[in-house]
Amino acid sequence: MNKVTIDKDVFKKFNPKFKVIFLAVSDFDNKQKLAESKHLLTDTMQMIRLTHNKEQLKNHYLIEPWALAQAEFGKNAKHYHTSVERLLKTVLQGKTVSSNNTLTNLINHLSLKYTVPFGLDDADKIAGKITFKVASGKEKVDALRKLLPNTLYYRDEKKILGTKLDFWKNSKTALTPKSTSALIHLDVLPPLTSKQANEIIKELKMLIDNFCGGKISMISLSKQR
Repeated sequence: MNKVTIDKDVFKKFNPKFKVIFLAVSDFDNKQKLAESKHLLTDTMQMIRLTHNKEQLKNHYLIEPWALAQAEFGKNAKHYHTSVERLLKTVLQGKTVSSNNTLTNLINHLSLKYTVPFGLDDADKIAGKITFKVASGKEKVDALRKLLPNTLYYRDEKKILGTKLDFWKNSKTALTPKSTSALIHLDVLPPLTSKQANEIIKELKMLIDNFCGGKISMISLSKQR
């Protein structure tokens, strides 16, 4: 697994209870059981459309803490969009979040099912150590764009991989059907408990084993560790 760290400023400036659980998956088949993964995700999308509406999103008990964090932390940001809210809004617009690779479908399924934000990168496209940081406002995503001050983001040693509150993901590390190595992370804020997060990770491990195979290792990072 790539070395991963969380800067102390994240706990000081963002939230002292922020936690990230990482799964490194290697030697898996990202084309295996693709149709079955799409079917699983389609069932979840249909359930979301039956049980949710757009007005509920910002007041959902698992989304609201991220909204409050954005309001207090990202002063210059627009309305917050974590990855899970982006998924929910897409589904409620009648669009699909289905992918052409199995692992992405499994991640989207669990993110929608439990209303939690996941991150997903092709580990072979990551350059060295991964760090979660708070932006100063000088960090460049590309030649034309800088991160806003106080943006919560993560990066490797060469590039920014994604932002967490106003969600953005670097397409350079996206999974493809040919990917065989992945780094998954689950972002945790109360009221989601460590016990609940561990149950979600347990279910994810089972799904990966049943759909993709491969080897899995796990670490978690928090202020205490």
